[in-house]
Amino acid sequence: MIYLPACEWDDGVVRVEVSPEAEEFVRGRGGQLWVWAARPNVCCWGTPTYLYAATQPPRDPSGFCAAHTGGLEVWYRIRGDRRPDVLEIGLRGKRRPHVEAYWDGCIYAL
Repeated sequence: MIYLPACEWDDGVVRVEVSPEAEEFVRGRGGQLWVWAARPNVCCWGTPTYLYAATQPPRDPSGFCAAHTGGLEVWYRIRGDRRPDVLEIGLRGKRRPHVEAYWDGCIYAL
């Protein structure tokens, strides 16, 4: 379990739980994990904001906060005034494994 600093926010910390499989996967790809929230490019209003996770930085890496722990770096960017109680990191897929982030258990930001 990792506790990230509040960064530019004053409302405490975000608790991050990384599964052992996801931690091993991230370590095998350089030890950096990038997590951010964004709306998908669709035509309709009301589309939820989804969480994205990757072992490579996104196109615009500005505004991310870092936590360095045990050789694993978690970079996250959550805009707005809401924060998850728990940011969960897991590994999905057998053919093409990839990391996924969950906001209090959901793939989209609540």
